[in-house]
Amino acid sequence: MRQAIDVNPIVILSGARQTGKSTLLRNEKPFTNWRYLSFDDIDVLGQAKDDPKSLLSIEVDTVIDEIQKAPEVLSVIKRLVDENRKRRFVLSGSANLLLMKQVTETLAGRSLYFSLLPFSYSEWLVKEKPKWFLQLLNGRLPKEKKYQIVSPFPHFFRGFLPPVLRLKKNEQLSLWWEGYTKTYLERDLRELSEVSSLSDFKKVMEILAIQSGCILNETDIARKCAMSQPTVHRYINLLETSHLFVKLRPFTKGKLRRIIKSPKGYFLDPGLACYLAGYYSPDVILPESRGYLFETLILLHLNIIASLARANLFYWRTWGGKEKEVDFVLESARKAIAIEVKLSQKVGYEDIQNIKFFMDSYRNAILGLIIYNGREMVYLTRNIIAVPWTALC
Repeated sequence: MRQAIDVNPIVILSGARQTGKSTLLRNEKPFTNWRYLSFDDIDVLGQAKDDPKSLLSIEVDTVIDEIQKAPEVLSVIKRLVDENRKRRFVLSGSANLLLMKQVTETLAGRSLYFSLLPFSYSEWLVKEKPKWFLQLLNGRLPKEKKYQIVSPFPHFFRGFLPPVLRLKKNEQLSLWWEGYTKTYLERDLRELSEVSSLSDFKKVMEILAIQSGCILNETDIARKCAMSQPTVHRYINLLETSHLFVKLRPFTKGKLRRIIKSPKGYFLDPGLACYLAGYYSPDVILPESRGYLFETLILLHLNIIASLARANLFYWRTWGGKEKEVDFVLESARKAIAIEVKLSQKVGYEDIQNIKFFMDSYRNAILGLIIYNGREMVYLTRNIIAVPWTALC
């Protein structure tokens, strides 16, 4: 962001509620010395809606928080930076502003976008991020190494938003996520769009949480929730705009034609998925849900890696006959890494068959990884590596 603000007059920072956007902008230089306006302040918000030109007339670098509450100011900001290219703005909000048509159209060619994700496991431990994964795309392979086995259950139950990391008891975590969900439904969601029934919206959230990591079937969700498919589609898009839900698109490059084209759906933070799925302790998580929740945890960390590496994340699955699936495909500069996720503590040759098939089908696939709940980073073949989840995160 520091580099971006020297290139573009407007930098946009978005992310889910409680990821720490306001804290970052209030404490990181150079933004600590900028004028700070928050549209959470009723008086400031009122002036932004009634007289935005007057509010922004002071010619200083400005941070505007919760920008989605007053999109009326965007046209004023556009005019100000067009008239004076030395004016600089950082706009922050809990909505994915890149998905909001009014923002992208008004600020086209004038802004750069950043997303603030929840913490990673290494950030929670106050450790340096693992660098070996970022070096893979540059052709540097890691050495075999042993790690301590750490159960992922308490971590995907708790989640990775900064406020939950200080909570110790399961009851505290459940109460916190309950309050988080209630605030989202009663305040944040209403600021984005009109929703006729919050209970119906929450019902869709609960179904999506139970199915986190599955291929999205909006018709099936609509049937289970007794509502129309277009309504379900709209609700899912609102969750995605809120940075709470991720649609993972399929990897469709290459010569294979029988590839599933529907996206998979994940809650971005596994802690929210656990709460919405009705789990109030890691001990009661059903065996059939554990693998999907572990996959949701890995998705969060792969999203963090993808943002650092300027890479794209997909999944891959064939249809017809004996189906093949690779949980994640990370692509950067026309190079692809196939990634499978296994909750087991041991993996072997039989676990790499889908990755082998994918790598044989795509010549740009340079490496395969199996992320598992074990302790050894070990080569299963020359270019397929078993990696403990703690080494990734």
